[in-house]
Order: sequence, then structure tokens, then C-alpha cells
Amino acid sequence: MPDNMTREEFFEEVIREWTECNEVCDLAVPRKKKIEGLEKADRYMEILPGADYVLTQTLNYIFSNGLTTGSIKQDEALDKFLYKVNDRGNTNLHEIRDTIGMAITHGTSGLRWKDGNVYQYKWGTYRALTYLQGGIRKVVAYLVARDGGYVPAPTFEPNDYREYQDFIRELDKKQILLLSPSEFLNLRNDTSRVYGHSPLLSDQERLDLIVSVYERLNYDILYDGPGRIIIRPKDGFLQGDETDISSSQVMSGALEATQKRVDDVKKEASRVAKQIKNSSSDSVVVLSNAFDKEIEKLPRVTKATEFFEWLTNDTMILAQDFGMSPSLLELGGVSGNVSMEKIIDNSMLNSIVPLRERYAVQLSGFIARHLHVDKVYFNLYEMQQQEDENTMRTKIVNILSLLNAMRVKGADGQEGAIQPKAQQLFDDFADMLSDNIHNELKQLEEL
Repeated sequence: MPDNMTREEFFEEVIREWTECNEVCDLAVPRKKKIEGLEKADRYMEILPGADYVLTQTLNYIFSNGLTTGSIKQDEALDKFLYKVNDRGNTNLHEIRDTIGMAITHGTSGLRWKDGNVYQYKWGTYRALTYLQGGIRKVVAYLVARDGGYVPAPTFEPNDYREYQDFIRELDKKQILLLSPSEFLNLRNDTSRVYGHSPLLSDQERLDLIVSVYERLNYDILYDGPGRIIIRPKDGFLQGDETDISSSQVMSGALEATQKRVDDVKKEASRVAKQIKNSSSDSVVVLSNAFDKEIEKLPRVTKATEFFEWLTNDTMILAQDFGMSPSLLELGGVSGNVSMEKIIDNSMLNSIVPLRERYAVQLSGFIARHLHVDKVYFNLYEMQQQEDENTMRTKIVNILSLLNAMRVKGADGQEGAIQPKAQQLFDDFADMLSDNIHNELKQLEEL
């Protein structure tokens, strides 16, 4: 919202532009498929045991260097805002962290500014008011439920309202707030889409497989049954779907008696099967003389032990989905003569820094406007490898200082020349430091 416009003037302009739009004008309402998908993302986060760990660690690394304005004076205003407690009892920093977390997992999350504080809104509890103009979909406002619940799909059309107040009255009837982009931020992991895109939904095949593995493991552990068992009727009682009865039974019994015999055997077989199926390791099952003494047990097609190696895979897969380097989570093996400092530096630069930039560019203008600061961004990461090199350079400088002090007094008491050996060491260390701080083109490296 421009600074020279009041809130009412802004929305009057929005409604005017929206109603005068001669192209595709609508509300960016999440389709049913989108809603079902995000509900499935909720299920992944609830079921997969490694989800909370991976997300928490990812956020820890993102916020590890803190937020700053680049100015000491302006940082005071930013810090005061970040650690201020809102009406929910959370700090504004906590709300921002949760908003980024949901944007990472679900693709989108809302952040509302109200009375000097910010509040996170889950996907589905707000909708973007947009229209298409010149091939570009423009977000002009947001609809938010007063009770913080889900916003129903609007049933009105742009041309239904020609006046700002008419539009507001209709929203009031439905308990819906109309918020400007300066009051509400739709934080997304993919700004090319109105509601972003959940990375969990792009990896459903692997995640469904992991969920099935855990469900199967739990079933195998909880179910103390005998597995699949085959019990054969004794010859002369029942074989397959047809009935073969001994010659003595044929001669002594009528057709009705024969059928009754078959039914009795089937009932007995059903009783034994149910008893075996519901039995435990200490159950006693009694078989009648209608069955053969040979009992066959079929092995399971899939055993729980075959899934054990999958127990370590969910965190690795989730880290990849969230754009997090597995090495920062101490996942996966590291081979070769590679320093941990270099691994951490590469992971931070290639994973965490891009994640920070993705969300900082969206947060900066939204927060900076209200705090009257120039910008807000994540503090720079200090490379561990670079820090080690500077530590080494400091040690060389200290050595040079000691060598320079190794002088002998002349006969007149004046300070003499440096001792020859000390001079040679001084020159060697000086050359070493010079080579270290210059590149191949003899240009000074940035420290």
C-alpha cells in the first residue's frame, strides 16, 4: 500500500481495478486437488519421525547468524521488535521462524502485521485476491477469516460490487477480513506460484514408500500371529470344492447325510482357521480328527527385518526435499581426505545461504516498511575455513613480531642489527605470509 494513500483509498483503488479488469479476474482459490495435497503434506510431517528433526535443524542453520539491518542503530529497533511478545505469547522472531518453516514444508505460509507484531497464518486460512493483467497475475489483497479458520471459497464475482463499502459489507457478513499487502505477507518457497509448491508433494513416491515401511514394521511388531498356515482335511472327508467320502460312508448314508457331513467339515475348518488367526504364542488350538496331521506354514512374503535399513533413510530423503545438505545433519558418509570445515562451508554456501536469500527478499520489504529501516536480511556466514586461515595468519604476524625483537645491543648500548638466523627466519615467514594473502596474479586476496 503506497504511503500517500489511506487504507480505504487503497482498497477503493483495488476494487476499481478489479471490477474494471477485462481479462481473467478471480480469487486465487486453491483447487480441491491443491488442498488435498497440502493435507497430505500435513500427514507426512506428522507420521515421518525424522520430519521435525530435519525441519528444526534446517531452521536452526537458517537463523544461526541472526537477522540484521546492516546498521548498529537500526539493529536496536529490529532486535526490540524480534523479541517483543505478541498476543499469542510468542516472540515475533518465533512467528517469523514458524512462517519460514511452513513455507519450506508446504510451499506457503502467511504472516500478518497487527499492532506492531506479526502473526503466522497456516495455508488455507487466507486467500489471495488477484487479477490477471497483461499476462501477469497481480496479487492486490488478501482475505483472512476473523476466527483464524479456513476461508471458504468466495461465491461472488468482481462485477457484483462497484463500491468499496459494498464489498466490505459482504465480507463482514462472512466474517472475513480484507488485508492489504502491507498488512499481510504470503511467504512462498516458489514465488512463481500464488501459493508456492510443497516439496513433499514432489516426492510422494519415496515418502509413501517410507510410510508403508513404518506401517509394516509396526504391524509385524504388534501382531503376534502364526502367519499363513495350510491345514488339509483328512482323505475321505473333504478335498477341494468337491466332496469325496469313504465307501463305508456312501453305503451307510443317504445324500442328505453326505451333505451334512461336508457342511460339518467346512464349519470345523472355519472354526479352526479363526482360532489360529486370532491366536498368540501361548494359545492352544485343538484339531478334530477331520484334518490331516500334516500342517504347512508358508513363509511371509515380506519380513520386518528387510526394512531395518530404511530406518535411516527418511531423514536423508527429507533433507533433500527441504533443500538441506545432509552433511549438516550428520547424515551420510564422508569419504576421502576432506576437512570438516570445508564440508560445512560448502554446505552452508550451497544450501543454507540460498534458503536464507529465498525468504529474506520477501521478508525484507514487509518488515522494513513497518520498522522504518532500510532493509532486513540474515547476517553473513563466517566461513570456518577462512577463519582458520586468518588464525594462521595471525600466528605468523606474532612470530614476525618476536623475530623482529631479537636484536643484540651494540657496544655503545644502542640497538644493533637482527641476528643472522633470526633475519633468515623473519624473511621466510614474511614470504610465507605474502604468498598467502596474494593470489596467482599477485593481487591481494579479500580476507
